Amino acid sequence: MNIGPITKCPLRLRKADSRITGADLGNNRKPLTREEVIEAACGCFEKFSVSKTSIKDVAAALGVTRQTVHRLFESRSALIEAVADVRIGVLAKRLQSEFKRFMDIEEALVEGSLLSLELGGSDPVMVEIQDQADHAVDQFMFRGSANVQLAMIELWGPVFVQARSQGRLRPGISTDQAVEWIRNVHAMLIMRDDYDQARKAFMLRTFLVPAIVRD
Repeated sequence: MNIGPITKCPLRLRKADSRITGADLGNNRKPLTREEVIEAACGCFEKFSVSKTSIKDVAAALGVTRQTVHRLFESRSALIEAVADVRIGVLAKRLQSEFKRFMDIEEALVEGSLLSLELGGSDPVMVEIQDQADHAVDQFMFRGSANVQLAMIELWGPVFVQARSQGRLRPGISTDQAVEWIRNVHAMLIMRDDYDQARKAFMLRTFLVPAIVRD
């Protein structure tokens, strides 16, 4: 695999749909955005670890109060989810060039899934986020977000377009539905740290492929 692990906090800029103004901060600094908080949290996670990082640490890194951070993120879990959201999007972007080599839908579902899981497992922050004993974060890993779904559709979409043109997809399954199911399967496999690569490949080939590919 030609994709190296994430070694620095990536930040995929989104719309600045939520921000705190200088008046809220009590000074003349520029408005604080969600992206700045996510980037600071990501840096703290890398420096202190996810489990040892508090909202207070993130606020200190930004030079603001905890209350200011809470105006953008109502809880620590919400901030962790936002970091995961960004990192998953970056991982998906990195995989796009690798997915171009898959000429067959079954190969993509098995080998592409293994590649995705491998790259995710090379990101220490994502690994620790997945290990958090936090129900809200666990639910996010399965549920994802609109950004995660879009990033995955951009990754898997060309594979499904080709397979659909070849008549390889089961009828009545949309790309959106197939991608959601792939995400659910990946989340389950991430939780199973007792599975080696061979076992993961077996589960993907036996259960994921028949769910999407026409007999």
